[in-house]
Amino acid sequence: MTQHKQEKLMLAEHVLEVRHIASGGFLDVRGFVADYIKNAGLFPHWRIEPNIIHFQDGPDKSNKDAAFAGYKSTGYVVYNADTRNYFSDRASRFWKTLLKNSHYVIPDIVRFGARTKVFIPTEKNFDDVNAAIFGVLLSTKAIGLLGGKEKDVQFIFNLTEEEFDVRVSGGPIHHNEVGKYLNFESEHFKKCGLFLDVDFSKTKEISGDGVPRLLSRAIDLTWAKVERIASALGI
Repeated sequence: MTQHKQEKLMLAEHVLEVRHIASGGFLDVRGFVADYIKNAGLFPHWRIEPNIIHFQDGPDKSNKDAAFAGYKSTGYVVYNADTRNYFSDRASRFWKTLLKNSHYVIPDIVRFGARTKVFIPTEKNFDDVNAAIFGVLLSTKAIGLLGGKEKDVQFIFNLTEEEFDVRVSGGPIHHNEVGKYLNFESEHFKKCGLFLDVDFSKTKEISGDGVPRLLSRAIDLTWAKVERIASALGI
């Protein structure tokens, strides 16, 4: 559960995914890697499938932290972190630990991705949130071209920012609707509000040692973007 200086509630789900060239050798050392991560104190539980190892903080499911290592990708997931830097700190620690393993070498990286899905609940009703999005993101001329009266809007923007490709999508959320988009539970999901899905990625010149820096920067830019959008919409 993340709040900024004005006590605006933002509930977020973060995902880091690092895709790399397929490693056949990984399939022969899955058990060693599972024990290595557990012995490093990062996760108490793991589950091995044919091509991937799943790590989780609970015996039956992931409550807050989860991770995976596979023959083509590695990643980390955080549900509803308490602070803005929790995800990047934990995911970077997992990545750095995995880099140091002596069982296999992570091959050349082909894609870095950091995706954040955010729900901002509000006391406003759905129509007010929807109208705010129409008013800020669409010009009067654009609305006139569409014809009719605004009912519901979903937006998608593909951008470039610094060294990243960025995809921003979102829209208004009805009462009890956001649970379809986030993989955790909260009493705040009963409210309507604003949903944002922000995905930062990079596909060229990615080194293993550079992943933590990319992650930290992507998350900083993500939160700045979310803050600006929410403030502009009055959410």
